[in-house]
Amino acid sequence: MDKARHRNDRLLLIGALVLCALLFFAQRILLFAGVKGDERQVVVTLDGETALRCPFSALRDARTEEELRAVSEIYDEDILSFSEEGVEVRTSLGYNIISYAEEGEGGLICTAADCPDKVCMDTGVVRTAAEAIVCLPHRLTARVQ
Repeated sequence: MDKARHRNDRLLLIGALVLCALLFFAQRILLFAGVKGDERQVVVTLDGETALRCPFSALRDARTEEELRAVSEIYDEDILSFSEEGVEVRTSLGYNIISYAEEGEGGLICTAADCPDKVCMDTGVVRTAAEAIVCLPHRLTARVQ
């Protein structure tokens, strides 16, 4: 009786460990794979307030400001303007241009800014929700969700 109980305890423990490992790896795969294609969202915030929320594909495919505005959940016309270079975010603190980057699977990149250190431009291509373009002098963040 005692041996059977210990064997069952071990089997239960091994089963729980295997289940935990499977859940951990499934979470990692989903996190790093992210949501692909049209399901991803571009979110640009200023001082914690959302200025732009649009499908990732819209930033890639839009040719005019009207096209981008039409498919965006949030588009702050007072702060944003659209051009061939990307979306220009202009405030009293300065400006940044956030655009679609063709490299690899695509992503966001800050192509221009008038902040003194230009760290936001050195961030590179942002592809996942775990990454962000941050410009502290302009209080701007841009990410893919």
